[in-house]
Amino acid sequence: MSKEKKIHYKLAIFDLDGTLTREKSIWEYIHIQLGKWYGLAEEYQKQFLAGKISYQEFCERDAEVWKGMKVEEMMEIVKTVPFHAGVDELISYLKRKGLKLTVVSSGLSLLSDWVHQKFGFDYSVANDLLHENGVLNGKVQIRVHYDKKAEWVEKILREFNVNPEETIAIGDSRGDLDMFQMVGFSVAFNSFCSDLNQIASVCVRSQNLTDMIPALPI
Repeated sequence: MSKEKKIHYKLAIFDLDGTLTREKSIWEYIHIQLGKWYGLAEEYQKQFLAGKISYQEFCERDAEVWKGMKVEEMMEIVKTVPFHAGVDELISYLKRKGLKLTVVSSGLSLLSDWVHQKFGFDYSVANDLLHENGVLNGKVQIRVHYDKKAEWVEKILREFNVNPEETIAIGDSRGDLDMFQMVGFSVAFNSFCSDLNQIASVCVRSQNLTDMIPALPI
């Protein structure tokens, strides 16, 4: 009897907010730090979840709150976001195994770009706060729709010439469902989404990212 061929995984695609960071949303985190969440931005989220406004309008209202802030002031807040323990160790492990590391986030590119540089990722994409002369103009370019990550997964697979079955996805929420459905192996990390947990290859609940290493097929 021939042994089943082991898959050689070449690529990992991470969600960012709530997966690498301890905060579920960088949007919400910034609002709270600025004192703009309760009674203001929180209401936009409620309206979106109730189906009263579109995702585009939800993001535009959030971005409007920050109009007039300097990008560098925003970055000072972004760089205070707490990461899960073990992030360095997990990333180093995946790199030693030869995987390309990517981020697909419906959060903000201010965070994903910084994470890309900080940890040495190979590719990242998120939503852009627009600015003029270093000052936020209250507008946003939606690049990653919260529940349409699959289109970016397709682009990344083509970019790195990797097959879906050679790819690992790691996420924590409903927004990662279509991403999980496209790859060979998936990890639901601290997910409270039952649908995500059902389709994930493995579910890991921990305060330390290194606890998923034994579950990875690499």
